[in-house]
Parts: sequence; C-alpha cells; structure tokens
Amino acid sequence: MKLITYLLISTSLILSIAGCESDEACLSNQNAVQASLFSAWWQEDNDTTLTQVSVTGLNMEDSIYRNQTISELFLPLDYHTDTTSFVISANTLKDTIHFIYEKELNFISRECGYIFSFDLDTVIHSNAFIDSVSVIYPTVQYGETLENIKLYIY
Repeated sequence: MKLITYLLISTSLILSIAGCESDEACLSNQNAVQASLFSAWWQEDNDTTLTQVSVTGLNMEDSIYRNQTISELFLPLDYHTDTTSFVISANTLKDTIHFIYEKELNFISRECGYIFSFDLDTVIHSNAFIDSVSVIYPTVQYGETLENIKLYIY
C-alpha cells in the first residue's frame, strides 16, 4: 500500500512539474529581433559595445533601453503592422532602424494559444553610427535565441 501511495505522489509531482515548464514557455515569448554589435573597422567580425545607449520604438512611449552599455539588442516587433521602427541613441548620436516584415500566426498549444512568427524582408537604417546591417537569420520565432541581424558600428 505504501508503494502505491508513493508511486501516485511521485507521478503527480512529476506531472505538475512538467505542467509548469510548459506554462513558463508560454510566458517567455521572445518575438524580438536579436541584434549583435560588431565593429565596422575590422575585416573580420569583431564584437563591440556601445555606451550610453537608449532605444525607443517610434510611436511608443516607453524606452526599451535607457543609458545602458550594450553589445546586443533585443528589439520587439509590432504585431499590428508590417513595419517596426526604432530610434537608437548612443552618446550624442542617433540612428533610426526600420524593419519591414511579413508575419504569420502559429498555433503553439492549448495552454499557450497562438503566437506570431516574423520573416524579415528589409532592414533600412540611417548612418550616424550604424555603418551597415547584415541579416543572418531572417525568421524571428517564438522562444528562439538566434542572432537575426548583425549591426556594424563605426
């Protein structure tokens, strides 16, 4: 009898832990363009950092970053449009970057519901300190942590 009780409690515990893991995945929705920063002065990719960086989405009130030192950016895409734009300030310089994309609604699970995935079509930027942009992995998907773009900085 004790063995059966132990097995039932153990099974219930394992199932409840597995259930929590899927709920946590629902909450970690990472639908953001992931950008790494590189120096434009080197022929080979050489990671770089920017200081005093602030990032604000155009037509958004809240800052995504505010006076931070960064070597990568996570830029969330807008579900309601095909374009999302950001103003990136570093020290006294400002650049604007525009992402043009297609979006697709995907079913994840009954617990998580539906999410969007995005396919980057075009990236346009100004040139105050951004030299160029290279799209490495154009698909921005739920829960992935892949580098989507490389920003080459002067």
